[in-house]
Formats: sequence, structure tokens, C-alpha cells
Amino acid sequence: MAMRFVLALVLSASAGARAQSDAPPNADAPPAGITEQATELWQRSQQQVREAWEQSQQQAGDLLERSRSTADDWWQRSRDLTLDAWESTRDALDSQEPDPFGQVWTRVVPKLEETVALEEAQRDLPQRAWFQRDQADVQDEINALLDASVAILATSPMQQYRERLRELQEQLEATRQELDRYRQARIAAPEKSLTGKTVADYDRLIDERSRNIERLKQALAEVKRDFAAELRGIGLELDDEQVEFLLSTVVGDNIVDLGIVFDNVKAVTLQLEQLVRDSGEDLQSARRYYGMYVVLLRALNRMHLDVEQAIEQRYIPQINAIAERAEALAEDTRTLQRQHPEKRAILAGNLEAQQLTIAAAGVYRDYLKQQAAQVRQARQTLEQDIATAWNTYETVRVSGELVDLVRSSRQLLDGLLDRQVPALRPFQNLEMQREFAKLTEQLRASGGAE
Repeated sequence: MAMRFVLALVLSASAGARAQSDAPPNADAPPAGITEQATELWQRSQQQVREAWEQSQQQAGDLLERSRSTADDWWQRSRDLTLDAWESTRDALDSQEPDPFGQVWTRVVPKLEETVALEEAQRDLPQRAWFQRDQADVQDEINALLDASVAILATSPMQQYRERLRELQEQLEATRQELDRYRQARIAAPEKSLTGKTVADYDRLIDERSRNIERLKQALAEVKRDFAAELRGIGLELDDEQVEFLLSTVVGDNIVDLGIVFDNVKAVTLQLEQLVRDSGEDLQSARRYYGMYVVLLRALNRMHLDVEQAIEQRYIPQINAIAERAEALAEDTRTLQRQHPEKRAILAGNLEAQQLTIAAAGVYRDYLKQQAAQVRQARQTLEQDIATAWNTYETVRVSGELVDLVRSSRQLLDGLLDRQVPALRPFQNLEMQREFAKLTEQLRASGGAE
């Protein structure tokens, strides 16, 4: 099909070129020596030739434009079909993938075991040493393993929802830009043209892009609803408005990742609890499994610390800088209003936009501080649990007690998620929602979402 459209386009272009190159020569002057009647017939025949030439040229141009339009339509349809085919193929591939938790378990257990071994070895090393391995060296290795464990525990099929949301948002933005470009081009477009796009052509493109925008909006809404259902499945009780708010903030991914890690930590802990129970009188195995549980808590604690530091050391300073620039710009605007009263109305609009940015930055800052405070509180509680669990790991000698301890420690996790997730409130209005989105884009562009 593609070859037929391309061939039609080439043939129509060639027809136009041939028609132009084969135009009849200028033969307005009749041959010498003929009668007046013959001269009149000659001139009439020449007029008919010219009219026939102009008609053929118009037909060639129409054929070229129709071919172009047909090719554009075919390309749009083929792109939609390709996307649909990709979605079907991806769904088929996803259905054949192994159990997601099985993949997490297989990848994270070696990291946990290696970390437990390093924790054991660290006790017998000096705190500082010039020419031999010391506790600081081992701690660096432990931290690297904890980071690797966090990366594994943060994997989930829910990542597909976030990737799909980003794809749809990028397509929506690109389509909006196309729509804006076509509306601008339509202003100067001719009603009729042999080679360029006409007003009717732009009307068709504008209508097509408008329909695509509505289709993308609907797809975004559906993916967000599915995503919200998945988040509720791992303990993040969010309604649709709260999910919208979460996705619009620079730390939204951090909060989702925390939920995913919590969910995977709980699942791994359940398996370790069962292994401790199955180990029976094998105290060495029971202690090893319990040690892996303690490492899980430390990995969770490290992720909390990373989120807390990102908020306090990156996000809040960046939002402060944006607010300071907006305040300085607002002061300049007020100065211009005093100096140029005749432009006061125009500058008033600028000042209103700047004040909205300042207000949104203030709300954003408060929200980030609230998140940091709640994450810090959860981390401090978690550190107390880790200290108790590690003390138990060092001192307990009866495997049956370990079973009870692992079970009670897992129950602590059930309530910990509620303590660490910051309160999410819907946007005050659509204007504030858009301003939040703009601020988030600025933060991400400056490296805030790394």
C-alpha cells in the first residue's frame, strides 16, 4: 500500500513536470499567405490549445495535492495501526513474563546474603587503619549493596504505567504543538493552490489533531485510573484527584517508589518468615534469614534517607530560587508600571502571572517540607526498629523465638507505610494545577528529578 501511494505521488509530480515542459510554443502569429477566415480559425484553435493546456495543468496540480493528502492520511493511519500493533505485541509479551516477585526475590537475595556477610565481618575490623581493610571500607561496600537492593526492590510492573503516562503526555504535547502550528499557518494559506496547502487542507489537519488530542486525553485518564487502582493495591489509598496531584509533583516518583519498595519488602519478609519457620532446629539458617530481614530494613531506611535529602538539598533550594526570580521580576514590573503609566494595563497582566508563580512556589515549598518531615519521622521510627532487630540478631539463640520476632517485625511494616506517606490534597483550582505543572517541569529540567 505504501508503495502505491509513493508511486502515485511520484507519477503526479512527473505529470506536472512533463505538462510544464511540453507546453505548446508561442504560435500566436498565423502562417503567412492565408485568408482572413483561415486566420480567424487559426486564432480560435490556438485559444482552444491554451485552454486545454491550462486545464491539464490544473488537473495535474489537483492530482499532486490529492496524492499528498492521501499520503498524509495513509501515514497517519499506518502510525495508528503500528501503535495498536505494538500495544498488542507488548501485552502478549507481558503475559509471558515470569512472576514479577519471583524476579525480585531471585535478584535481591544474593545482595542481602552478601550484605549480612559483610556486617558479620565488619565487627572484627578496626574502625580506622592505614594499610589494611577497616570498618569504613566495609561500610562503603555495604552502602553500595544497599543501594543495589533498593534498585531491585523498586522494580514493579507498575513501572509500565508510569512509562505509558510519559509516552502519552509527550504525544499530547507534540500534537498540541502541531495544532498550534497549523492554526498559525492557516491564517496566510490560500483558498486554492496548485502546490501548497490550502485553508481546507489546514482545516482538515486541525480537525484531525483536535480529535487526536481528545483521544490522548481519554487514554491518559484511563491509564491514570488503572495506575490509581495499582497504587491502592500496595497500600497507597489515593483517589483520582490525589493521583493527579502526586503525578504533578517532582517527588511523585519517589513516593510511588517508596510504596513499591514497602510492598516488596513485605513480600520478601513473608518468605523469610516461612524459611525461618521451616529451618526448625537449624539455628544457623534461621539467623541467616533473620539477618537478611534486618538488611531489608536497612535498605528501606537508606531509601527514606535518599528521599529526605533530595527534598531538602535539591528540590526546596530549587523552588526557592524560582520564587526569588519571580519576586525580583515582580518588583521590576512594579517599577515599570510607575515609570510607564501608559503601559500599566499590559504590565498588570505580567504582574498577575508573576504573583501566581510566587503563590504556587509557596504552596509547593510547604508541600515539599511536609513530605520531608513525614519521611524523616518514618525513617527515625525505622532506625529504632533496626537497632532492636540487630540486637536480637546478635543475642537470640532459640529459633522459635526468631519466628515470633520476624512475624512481629513484619507487622510493624504494615503501619509504617501510613506514617511515611505525606498527606495529599487536591489542587485549589485549575490555574494552580497548571502552575504546579510548570514548576515541576522547571525542577526536572534543572536536574531535580535525577
